[in-house]
Amino acid sequence: MAQAVLISLGSRDRLLTDGADVLAAHVRVSPGSVIRLENLAERALAKDAGLAEAFAGADGCVAGCSRPRAARALLAFAGVVLPEGVTWLALPFDREALKTDCGVPWYPVIDRTLCTGCGTCHDYCLFSVYACDGAKQGSERVGVVAPLNCKTGCPACARLCPEGALIFPFCHEAELNGEVEQPVHRSVDALAAALGDDPMRLLAERRKKKQRLIDPSRFEQAEKDRVTYSGVL
Repeated sequence: MAQAVLISLGSRDRLLTDGADVLAAHVRVSPGSVIRLENLAERALAKDAGLAEAFAGADGCVAGCSRPRAARALLAFAGVVLPEGVTWLALPFDREALKTDCGVPWYPVIDRTLCTGCGTCHDYCLFSVYACDGAKQGSERVGVVAPLNCKTGCPACARLCPEGALIFPFCHEAELNGEVEQPVHRSVDALAAALGDDPMRLLAERRKKKQRLIDPSRFEQAEKDRVTYSGVL
């Protein structure tokens, strides 16, 4: 019999339906048998070893939540290796709840299926949220090492990721919060005048090397976010 796991990302993650009932009907089990995994973002931040237990001990597993892509990235950030055969059910949620107040803990996670390790997030972030390990190859060379350095409410770096690989689970924008399963590949064009030389020297160098960058409209909005939420600009 398949196992049903209902995941809540946090207190601001509010479903528009009775998630346990919908998931139970989908899996054809009783609502009382649904395993509830609460406050995933907080528990992932603490690297809670108990998270893996929700997915163990069954022939198959169906996980239901508001934003499956965000949940998968959070579990990966926590070091959870999901068993093969887990399927995901997206449940309708209240986006307005995310608009009224930022969910916490606010921090980014990386969708490793999309990340190329380009380092744009690391170069742009003012607060040392990211670190790069030049000895590693591919996407794993960039990591979120100081998540709580991130400024609550600011998704600026996610706007600039060429692959849409950065997820802020409590952002209300569908493109940034993991709701969109296949993000649009972003433009490779950038304005040298917009990037300038300082403090964006590294990004400007990337442009000269014809590496993938951001488009001007995304850069402008990211700068607005950074000014609004940083408290230092």
